[in-house]
Amino acid sequence: MRVLIISRFCASTIYRAKIAALARRSGLEVSLLAPAQWKEGARTLICPEGIEDGYRIFTGSLIFNGRVGGHVYGSGLWRALKEARPDIVHMEEESYSFAAAQALLCLSMLRTRPKFITNNSENFDIALPLRSRKIERVVFRRADALLVFARTARERLLRLGAPAAKVRTLPQFGLDAELFRPPEPSERGDVFSVGFVGRLVYSKGVDVLLKALAGLSGEWRAQIVGDGNELGTLKQLARSIGIGERVEFLGWVDRSDVPGYLRGWHVLALPSRTTTHWREQFGRVLIEAMACGVVPVGAATGEITHVIGPVGFVFPEDNVETLRDILQKLKNEPSECKRLADAGRKRVLEEFTWDVLADKAHCLYEDILRY
Repeated sequence: MRVLIISRFCASTIYRAKIAALARRSGLEVSLLAPAQWKEGARTLICPEGIEDGYRIFTGSLIFNGRVGGHVYGSGLWRALKEARPDIVHMEEESYSFAAAQALLCLSMLRTRPKFITNNSENFDIALPLRSRKIERVVFRRADALLVFARTARERLLRLGAPAAKVRTLPQFGLDAELFRPPEPSERGDVFSVGFVGRLVYSKGVDVLLKALAGLSGEWRAQIVGDGNELGTLKQLARSIGIGERVEFLGWVDRSDVPGYLRGWHVLALPSRTTTHWREQFGRVLIEAMACGVVPVGAATGEITHVIGPVGFVFPEDNVETLRDILQKLKNEPSECKRLADAGRKRVLEEFTWDVLADKAHCLYEDILRY
């Protein structure tokens, strides 16, 4: 079975671990098409062409680089299709994306049409432009499978009329359980520690976390990892409520450094809030925290409740008092904190390692080829 995966995510080395895991499956020949360069905010990710970990990487240039859902391949796509000769094309873009429409057009010109799969993470009924809505309806009809990362994305597709038989659940985000591992005794101190990783923007609700920490009794510390337009506002808030000396703002850090910070914390907080245009689609840092033996605590919005499940806590959006009570409970009951941390690690090993996801994807591919 030959599979071509088209993914802007895989411009990042971290996400290519998933492709390497797939390439280790018997009877599966995997190729990847990724942008030679992908603009992600202020950064530019570079992906080399060639052979890597048992699979071939094709690269191409993008038109409208950096526009999620709005970019297309200026080069590379046709070459990858012709040389990889895939049985399945797995497009890691939303069904309404320009890139999905471009891929379908190219597939229609091949003598033998491969099966076609798209990914769908959007879980909010956003107001799409007319052209995007038309693309999505065409993809619903012509795709052989519509993958969703989680149940809230599935609910959106079904509301929009996607054929239920085509909608299949397969998480996109996994991890290397050896990289994201529990701490050694020297890596986590005795002082109760809380952390956050993500963009410092209104939708991430870091102000809620700071206000909850302000009422926490006893000794504690907190670290905020990330950058964004609310950094200055959040620093001022921490000072104004008297916790400036106990909260460390670390700014943006390289993805490879995140596991080290996670291992130093007892709790990871993700106090996201729903806005008019967004709600949390998965919360990848939640599973990364679980893998590192950190208890996840998140707001009950989007997919957070389902990702955390029984191994952490959720609280109503913007509810400072409930978040504070949860943090205080975990601080006061280290044995409960340890129990949840161990359960979270176990859940990740069972559901979210790259190898687990590769096995699920392989089974899905085989199933799709049977029809």
